Amino acid sequence: MGKLEFSNSYTKSTELIGYNDDILINVLIRLPGKSLMRFRNVSKHWLSLISSPYFSRCLNQIPIFPSAIFLRMQPSLNKLKYHFLSLDRNPAREPSVRSFTFVDDPAGIRILQSCNGLLLCCSNNRLGEYNRNYYIYNPTTHQYTTLPKPDNRTQSPNTIFGVILAFDPLKSAHYKVIFVRSSETSPHLYQLEIYSSETHQWSFSSEISKVNNFSQGVYCCGGIHWRNNSGPFLRFDVHQERFQEIPMPKIPDDWDQQTKCRYFGECGGRLHLILTSCKHSTRQFDVYEMKNDFSGWFVKYRVDLNALISANPKMTQSNCHPSDHWDYHAFTVLAIVVGEGSGQGSSLPFMVLHVPGKVITYSFKDKTSTLLHDFAPDCTDIEGCTTFEYDDAYPYITTLAIV
Repeated sequence: MGKLEFSNSYTKSTELIGYNDDILINVLIRLPGKSLMRFRNVSKHWLSLISSPYFSRCLNQIPIFPSAIFLRMQPSLNKLKYHFLSLDRNPAREPSVRSFTFVDDPAGIRILQSCNGLLLCCSNNRLGEYNRNYYIYNPTTHQYTTLPKPDNRTQSPNTIFGVILAFDPLKSAHYKVIFVRSSETSPHLYQLEIYSSETHQWSFSSEISKVNNFSQGVYCCGGIHWRNNSGPFLRFDVHQERFQEIPMPKIPDDWDQQTKCRYFGECGGRLHLILTSCKHSTRQFDVYEMKNDFSGWFVKYRVDLNALISANPKMTQSNCHPSDHWDYHAFTVLAIVVGEGSGQGSSLPFMVLHVPGKVITYSFKDKTSTLLHDFAPDCTDIEGCTTFEYDDAYPYITTLAIV
């Protein structure tokens, strides 16, 4: 084939792809989010295609896993900032630092929850819960919406005990936001108030007794899950608006029922839980995964941190006694990543840990660790470095979902 024939054939193939939307979509939905954002500038046609609800639905049919996490930093002058830490295993000296400025809020914006690519945010101002603005923000497209105020609210201020976003792009392009608030009928009950992005309306749902910690719920597989430190977990089916109790994992008899929740979160449609005991070393522990029928838990991974602790002696806190197993070894579980995510390589699944001055990954398969980020190479004590808890970490997932 001559150069001219090859050139003509290549041009015709390019035109075939460029003007056939089905072929083009099939190619584009496999690209990283950053590439999609750049390719919107190729032409008006590509901009219209990538920005369309149909393209978003096609993209959302492919399960996508976290490519980064937002880490909440300690506030400076009441302004919250977040480290944006990539999970691509290429350690950087400094992660990018972001403050959310999609809306002008003098108190700053706080992330409350990450749910399948969308962020539930609110004003960082703690005064007047009912006067606080709540936002749904897409960090990929930088689009946001402000939730409307319920028009039938009669309660006094400061009676919201939990807010959570429920969004599953594999099932619907719409989302719901659930407020756990005090009941109007009894001081011993809570009531659920639900906003639907499909109807743009608020509605009341079931009442529930004050037995769980509703400030930290996790959405997974169509339901919101709240953990309980001393009893069954609670699941709320968002579609059927029905509650279900989920038993705690079986606690070994020698734990004396004293447990600490090290992690409670979701990835790839799987809910994970880590508990440790005050009577046992945190060098070794189990990662539980919820059963598909929500009837309980099973041990998914077994963790052994002996090699990691030996390689990072700063994890052993000199000011604690070895019998103080909860805090003798300094680490925080920031995320559990499972599934075929972009840039994760062959070491999936893995756990993201914060240890004194560093963020590392721990492979469940081969029990090895890899440096992800070094915050302070000269730091000698965890109290003197950047420190995080598991609820300071919010997964970033690429999505073009319309808010």
